[in-house]
Amino acid sequence: MNVTPISISIKPKTLIESNIVVGKDVLELLANAMYLDPLTIYREYVQNAADSIDEARMAGHSVKDSNIMIHLDHSSRTVLIRDNGKSIPNDEFVKRLTAIGASHKRGTDLRGFRGVGRLSGLGYCQELIFRGKAKDDSRVIEVSWNSRTLKEKLMEASYPGGLKDIISEVVTYNDFPATDKGEQFFEVELRKVQRLKNDLLMNEQAIRSYLSQVAPVPFSPDFTFGEEIQKFLAERGIHPVIHVELNDGAGQIYHRARNTIEFNPKVHDTLRKIEFIEIFGDDGELSAFGWVADHSYLGAIPKRLGLGGIRLRSGNIQVGDESLLAPLYPEQRFVAWAMGDIHVLSKKIIPNGRRDDFEHNVHYSWLQSELLTKTSELAHRIRTRSQQRQHLRNVQIHFQSIDDWYRLAQKDDTPLLLKKALIELTDEQVQKTAKELRKLAEGSNEHQMATERLNQKSIDIRALSHMIEGREHLGVINISKVTEKALLKALKVVLSNARSAKVGTKTALDIVEAVTQGGEANYSND
Repeated sequence: MNVTPISISIKPKTLIESNIVVGKDVLELLANAMYLDPLTIYREYVQNAADSIDEARMAGHSVKDSNIMIHLDHSSRTVLIRDNGKSIPNDEFVKRLTAIGASHKRGTDLRGFRGVGRLSGLGYCQELIFRGKAKDDSRVIEVSWNSRTLKEKLMEASYPGGLKDIISEVVTYNDFPATDKGEQFFEVELRKVQRLKNDLLMNEQAIRSYLSQVAPVPFSPDFTFGEEIQKFLAERGIHPVIHVELNDGAGQIYHRARNTIEFNPKVHDTLRKIEFIEIFGDDGELSAFGWVADHSYLGAIPKRLGLGGIRLRSGNIQVGDESLLAPLYPEQRFVAWAMGDIHVLSKKIIPNGRRDDFEHNVHYSWLQSELLTKTSELAHRIRTRSQQRQHLRNVQIHFQSIDDWYRLAQKDDTPLLLKKALIELTDEQVQKTAKELRKLAEGSNEHQMATERLNQKSIDIRALSHMIEGREHLGVINISKVTEKALLKALKVVLSNARSAKVGTKTALDIVEAVTQGGEANYSND
């Protein structure tokens, strides 16, 4: 029996619009669940403002004095963020500011492209207002999102509408005549800002510190290496930095980098130099570049300073935080010992939606493998510097003992027998110091200074030794060489094992006095 196969071709059906439902809860995800750190809203609004300023530059507008101003009003609990970028034309304003995930920036060189960051403030205020006008527009447009009403609607389990319905209910807009037709600006206003822990969103110090780390701001004029780094970055296509100012009376916000690292009131470190990094892909194109500060690596840079970590940046906006590269270090604690920035240039390495990391793909994995080489080098440098500090501490301890014993041997009222013990002990300490000194990096300032100091000490000790030997005939010592040798050995043990030079000296003097009074030695000294 022959069986003939039957071929049945089923054409898949296309969904019709009525089958597609986008619920209101999407807004809750965008407003409340996108970002973990409340301060992120400042990064999002500064990022959008920076993009607007760059758009104005590309359009040939005059933005020589480009700036972003952040005004906090504690009495009304209002935050106002204003920039003088290109803004949005009147006829597009409402549509753009009510669109969800439809950014006009996708496919451009601008930083934002998902069209959701502007809603990040919704979860932290009662009303979110967007206001602005483009150049030559005659009216100012204002779009208001009622956050309080939005939250109430989102809580209604029986709410029948979808995303478009709820936006229609919580968004209103208005327009009014512009006072200056040639002016261009954009404002974000958050009214009745929530009071979080430490009133974080109204805390000038916290905002200033945060933006100094994440925003595309210039280096401080006081930062020694600022011009050198900025030139390096500009030559590789980094956008011009932007003036960001907070109305706290402290002036412009600068990049977090500074000349010194204050570990505590007594311990400071100073940057020595800057090392520049370039990472090229297999195609020979520059994929990432940046800088790393060289210093003494005295320990983990305190988190309160906001300095530590080699940070990744895209579009000169920070991605993640100081711990993003921690998994690449042999010991993750070393991530806080370093300081620097790596700018990711490759279009194939893209920040994720939260901008707390990059999208994980083969290109990002490749970059991590390249950075692994650098973090391994840094870990080796940190360990080496730590070992050098330990060797230097040992050298300093030896020098302290040499100085204490040498000064005592110089004193006229020190018994001759004790002088001889001190000189022998000091000479032995010089040998130990020389041995420890060989472990210091040859050619370093510490090695050179310690070597010069040790050479001078050796000369002084030999001169004092000769002087003591020349005075031995002035004392009458009625003990044998064997007894003298034993006494010298005992005195050296007492001096070297005492908890301090003062205690050791007192005990040694008591021994010499006991020997003299016991008649075992008849000793006098001019």
